[in-house]
Amino acid sequence: MDDKKQERHRIKNLLFKLNDEDRNTLVCLIAKAGYSVRIGKERPEGRGQTQYFVEFWEESDDVNT
Repeated sequence: MDDKKQERHRIKNLLFKLNDEDRNTLVCLIAKAGYSVRIGKERPEGRGQTQYFVEFWEESDDVNT
């Protein structure tokens, strides 16, 4: 078993320029490139406006990990 942790990368929407359609397009492109991908949201420090992000990572080929 490999103890190497999957490294996840986030594309944050810092300037609130990415709308829902843009995030969905980005997710499709990253998935087509062979990565696992998800859209997430967080509220910084528990207050303020909700920020959305796209997170992606490379899945291992070993089904036992």
